[in-house]
Amino acid sequence: MIVGVLRETAARERRVALTPDGVRCLIAAGMRVVVEAGAGRAAGFDDAAYRFAGAALVGGPGAVVAACDVLAWVKPTTHDLRAMSRRPQLTLIGFQDPLRRAAQIAELRGSGVESIAFELFSHEAGALDALSAMSRIAGRVAYLAGRRLVPRTVRRPIRSLILGCGPAGLSAVAAAAACGAEPPVVLGRRPELRPALNAQGPNVFHWSHDVDAARVLERIRADKPDLVLCAAVRRGQRAPLLVDGTALDALGDGAVVVDLTAKAGGNCAATVTDATVVLPNGVVVTHRSNYPARRPAPASRAYSAAVTAAILRLAESGVPCDQTVSDVFASNASATIGRT
Repeated sequence: MIVGVLRETAARERRVALTPDGVRCLIAAGMRVVVEAGAGRAAGFDDAAYRFAGAALVGGPGAVVAACDVLAWVKPTTHDLRAMSRRPQLTLIGFQDPLRRAAQIAELRGSGVESIAFELFSHEAGALDALSAMSRIAGRVAYLAGRRLVPRTVRRPIRSLILGCGPAGLSAVAAAAACGAEPPVVLGRRPELRPALNAQGPNVFHWSHDVDAARVLERIRADKPDLVLCAAVRRGQRAPLLVDGTALDALGDGAVVVDLTAKAGGNCAATVTDATVVLPNGVVVTHRSNYPARRPAPASRAYSAAVTAAILRLAESGVPCDQTVSDVFASNASATIGRT
């Protein structure tokens, strides 16, 4: 099996799908790896490191696509794969943006290209769960970014409200504890996560089967947070609207809302993708689509580990020769969107 790695083309994307350590692991398993020159530079991995790991370096994306059986990326490339020479039964692995790119994915499927979407793997996928790995980094980075926007006139420890207790929410709790903030208030639907939350640091956990805008408004009025971190979304679904106009009006002048869920529709009514806006009442609402890219080296290592695990699973099962990709990931069938 030949694995290809492209240089990322998405705006402000500094991660790479496979690090030199990942290359070394795949080569030890009997595979070949072809890497586009400069693919890892923004993440701190130069071409020499890839050569030393055993990868072949090539000068452009076309050469990578033409050579590989499996193509790994972080985000969908802006290059037109349809116009490139490629091997039969090419498999794409990475984040696929399946909600927005359904038509493109279907078109690729029609030409025999499989797509494996990390967005759709379950939390139980273990080493294959790239989304949780990235969410943990995003939660910390987003919390710290939000803190920097809180007015300096706030002299007491920062008071925060965290919506969602998945990996991003857990990481935000840990970041709040590390910064000496007040124990954050956390709203979530999964009471079984209370021990995991407590392990991250002090917090006040409120759970309900129906976390909705009314519940969030209640907490905002009761707790008067300086910072609201929105991380309530289920995989493959639209994010619920939790911070509506009434909630925004209830927040005080200078309060900050950081929305991690804009790509899925957003938890906050005022979120603008990749922008920071100041509302008439002084509330700041901010979103960045790629918080993990602000920590490109550790994010790339974590992502590469998931890519490596997935490719090893494919290789052990004989794909692309012996089975379909959907067979290999039967326990996460929704993640293989090429033939489902």
